Amino acid sequence: YLNIKIMSIIEINAKNERTLKMYSNLIEEIIRSHIDKNKFNTGFSFFKRNLVINDYSKVDGDNITFYATVIDENHRNNYTAIISINTKTRVISNMSCDCHSLLSNTKPQICSHIVATVLNGLENLNKETNDEYIDENITINPNITLDISQSRNGYMGMKLDIEGVDSNEYREIFSSYKNNNRLYRMKNGAYLDLKDNDLEQAFKLIDILNIYNDFDNMKIANNKAIYLEKLIEEEDLSFVNGSKYVSNVVKKFDKVKSKNYEVPKDLNATLRDYQVSGFEFFKTLSDYQFGGILADEMGLGKTIQTIAFLLSNKDKKSIVITPTALIYNWKNELEKFAPTLKVGLLHAAKSEREKILDNIDNYDVILTTYTTYKNDIDKYKNINFDYCIIDEAQNIKNPDAIITKAIKNVNAKVKFALTGTPIENNLMELWSIFDFIMPGYLYNKSKFKSIFVNNDKNIIELKNLIKPFILRRTKKEVITELPDKIEQKIIIDLEKEHKRAYKGYVNLITRKIKENNQDNITVFSYLTKLRQLCLSPELMVKNYQGKNSKLDVLINIINDSSDEKILVFSQFTKVLEVIGKRLNEENISYSYLDGKTSAKDRVKLVEEFNTNNNKVFLISLKAGGTGLNLTSANIVVHFDPWWNPAVEDQASDRAHRIGQKNVVNVIKLIAKGTAEERVINLQETKKELIEDVINGNLDNSSTLKNLSKDDIIDLFMS
Repeated sequence: YLNIKIMSIIEINAKNERTLKMYSNLIEEIIRSHIDKNKFNTGFSFFKRNLVINDYSKVDGDNITFYATVIDENHRNNYTAIISINTKTRVISNMSCDCHSLLSNTKPQICSHIVATVLNGLENLNKETNDEYIDENITINPNITLDISQSRNGYMGMKLDIEGVDSNEYREIFSSYKNNNRLYRMKNGAYLDLKDNDLEQAFKLIDILNIYNDFDNMKIANNKAIYLEKLIEEEDLSFVNGSKYVSNVVKKFDKVKSKNYEVPKDLNATLRDYQVSGFEFFKTLSDYQFGGILADEMGLGKTIQTIAFLLSNKDKKSIVITPTALIYNWKNELEKFAPTLKVGLLHAAKSEREKILDNIDNYDVILTTYTTYKNDIDKYKNINFDYCIIDEAQNIKNPDAIITKAIKNVNAKVKFALTGTPIENNLMELWSIFDFIMPGYLYNKSKFKSIFVNNDKNIIELKNLIKPFILRRTKKEVITELPDKIEQKIIIDLEKEHKRAYKGYVNLITRKIKENNQDNITVFSYLTKLRQLCLSPELMVKNYQGKNSKLDVLINIINDSSDEKILVFSQFTKVLEVIGKRLNEENISYSYLDGKTSAKDRVKLVEEFNTNNNKVFLISLKAGGTGLNLTSANIVVHFDPWWNPAVEDQASDRAHRIGQKNVVNVIKLIAKGTAEERVINLQETKKELIEDVINGNLDNSSTLKNLSKDDIIDLFMS
């Protein structure tokens, strides 16, 4: 009876398939007549790569309507398409697509997204029609086993067995599962239930592990052992045999993890407990030759943890790649905390960079920038590093950018990334960083999109996959270890045009001071203009077309600070206006207060900032240095550091005061090689002079009167 029933269903399905095939051929013929071959092939590719989502198909007599959204990787966008076709009259109606490529000629024009929508719809109609005639009593729910074998050469083996099913059909069965079919018709006419729990779980695991290309030779990379062990335990995958081999790999990893790593004694700093954990994170992963991401919140000392790691490996060859604005910050930190490291700075003239690379064995650490590395990439072809560390790793978040592709070509055994924001906009940014630290771990770009970006159900699996290789602590988590205020200076190397504008003015006033008897008030005015040039060259130089180096760094700080509120202080209201204009361009909400703000409005602005969603408060130093309670903010940026530390502290205390529940991070932005840096360095040694400059007591200043012209030039302009 069962055989007769199976034959009857097969006959019905065969008839049904013939009818649908006839319709499919007709519809495909209509589509082809309205589109060129290349566009049709592009649409076919979208369809075959499972890039069609949110689809809907409806048959109403002779009229068939297809609707779907197509993920267009070429244009990095999603396009929604709809089309109705009458199979009797062959008339196309109600046709549109978000790509706006449809033209109103004598014949309606069809885009590749509509092609993908129609092909996907036809497949779904075929699936639905077949399912109508399936008898649940003749479906097969076989026993499933996944056998894991011992690790060899960095990989564990895995073998799938579906009881009573020829292994030659496994690939087709898996493809049917991926197409979200409910049943798979086997060659003997019986139906395999693809919604069977064990089979679904087995295929899901095979899919996420990306090992389905060869069902006869499936291999699992050892770096996925931690994820796999946790999954087997939590999901109760009873059909998996050989979990002990997974545990053996994890035990080896734990053995490395439990090693007692000693912080280098010649590190000129005392690490806090959480920073020691960060150092151990680097050491553990590097011992297993895994990469990793240190994603601590801004202000927790990612740099010092990294320097401790580099110092512990000074017999190795390392490269650190940073944004241009931060390279001298790194140089200063390395010299301060690890003076025994031999650091080669590659940020000067090409001839000097080549000289360092030609003598690379003389250095423990090569320090360069993203752009400089890209420009020198040919020189690195035959250089192999033990470690590569990139700072502000969001610089490679776009996997298709030229700079990203260049950085991913670094030859290094182990790669680490530092970033406070591993994901700013979408999951592909995370994939790009992982593609740098451990290429292939999160599969290729299209596979990652298919599994995780286009399928929210797999987000938990993604979190479990990346967890062993990301270390992130927030200030709230480690607040008991922190002082109530963290101060840091960021030394910024001015961009080429910015530097040229500054040096041009330095040369001009140097000549004036040497040639003429300038009074102290005039000298002070020169200094003020120099400081303004550091802050906002567009205000000082007519038709300035270059970048504002300091403002670019400020925007990065704001973007990296996630949901934290920020106070930005400047002495110059025109500079604050420039910052405000840039914040508007970046769609960053802010409040503004200067000397023109009335007392009533001051109170209102403070109350609003402490309770609303404005992220940034721009404040004139003189107007807002006192009398404000802004404890909702826990980051303070001194855009133009005032030369009197007491005034700076007073401004910082707008956030760092009673009622503040978080650690306050105070950041001073200092332009390298400018009057700012000189005065900051001389705050203690020339304290009397600085106070005279601050207070404007220049006519009566005995200190300034005793300085020669060369002293003045050397002090402020070298």
